[in-house]
Amino acid sequence: MSSVTPPLSTRRRSRSNHPLANPSFLALWAVQAVTQTVQNVINFSLLVLAQTVTGSSAQVAFIILSFSFPAVIFSTLAGVLVDRWDKRRVMAWSNAIRGAAVLSYIFVNKPSEMAWVYTASFIFATSALFFSPAMGTLIPKIVGKDQLIAANSIFNVTFMASQFLGFTIIGWLMIRTLGLRNVFIVVFTIYLIASVVIALLPLPTMKAVAQKAGNPLDRMWTELLEGWRYIAARRQMVVTILHLSIANAIFLVIGAIGPAFVSEIIKRRAEDLGLLLAPAGICALLGALAVQHFARPNNRHGMVHFGLIGVGASIIGLAVIAPAVRLLGRFTAIDLSLSQLTALAVVLGMGFGFSAAFVAIPAQTVLQESSTDEIRGRVLATFFTVSNAASFLPIVLAGAVADRLGILETFGLVGAFILAVGALSQYNYTRYPEAWRIRTPGSID
Repeated sequence: MSSVTPPLSTRRRSRSNHPLANPSFLALWAVQAVTQTVQNVINFSLLVLAQTVTGSSAQVAFIILSFSFPAVIFSTLAGVLVDRWDKRRVMAWSNAIRGAAVLSYIFVNKPSEMAWVYTASFIFATSALFFSPAMGTLIPKIVGKDQLIAANSIFNVTFMASQFLGFTIIGWLMIRTLGLRNVFIVVFTIYLIASVVIALLPLPTMKAVAQKAGNPLDRMWTELLEGWRYIAARRQMVVTILHLSIANAIFLVIGAIGPAFVSEIIKRRAEDLGLLLAPAGICALLGALAVQHFARPNNRHGMVHFGLIGVGASIIGLAVIAPAVRLLGRFTAIDLSLSQLTALAVVLGMGFGFSAAFVAIPAQTVLQESSTDEIRGRVLATFFTVSNAASFLPIVLAGAVADRLGILETFGLVGAFILAVGALSQYNYTRYPEAWRIRTPGSID
């Protein structure tokens, strides 16, 4: 009898056409849903703390950077190691280390100790680098190629829902009812339980990277270069990684200056950032459902371009809404209240969330469909490296520019940039469609 476990997708596919009917996928999805939600509880707490204590967008940006910078250094190496190691153990240890990092926040008692928050966040983010490539590598093997777009939609819907719940409801309720220290303890416990669940999951055995003779460091360097060369030889993967990286950088920039927008432009408390995030999160869920409905094998890139254009237009709308309202009041008898201004910002936030789904889901599907089992971890890790490297400078500049130039001006520049990227990409896609064709290696069972 063979010692290699047959792909779960082969054993489950005949029973149902939906990924959630697959017990292993269901368990993995549940772990993702819970851990990502509590991660956003932590993010909410730290962003509000920085804005409240310092009143500086640059300080808020520094917290985001402490989560982003590890990927610039370690992400590609993490992909090499994930391709070598057992995926279940990688995810279990990742959750355990993240839980320990969160628990350490209870020792921070005053603003002068924020340096430890940055250190713990760095450790947290470094361990998280191993979880996402491992999970992304397993999903195609668990569900199969025919269910991949549905599976990615589910995971992305969950990701967006976790942002909505963590930032706008659960985080606020937990902090108000339990207190910040107890929130950290609860989140630590959740990560510990998730680690045990992952360790016990019946996940498929995957073919590891063949171990070459020679020095281990030389072998790892060779495998790392193989991943980069694999991507460089495929135009659709290069462009997709660039698009995802740009989009993620923009999302982090908006997160960095969002609290200041809420407090300075629509005159709400920094923690009321949820007023914008909640409707955006709901519409992101609707966008994910729309992606599933409209997705075709030949329209992945077109949907990404549509999403980029929509995200850019929504951000520009947020930049001009307050000046437009003031101008309207100056030349007409219409004088909108702050509540009405907030409502208009909420509508634009909804457009942002809906459009974001059209960027994330098809783009991630392209990366999975275009890579083989043996190299998929390195492909996804390369994306994380490029994405976080591309985010580093914009986040630093966004906080400083927002403090010096202004929140609305920064929003306008960011929106115009991503709108131009989406429009130019769609123009080239329409003119040279063959260059964008997805070439699938056929390794997903």
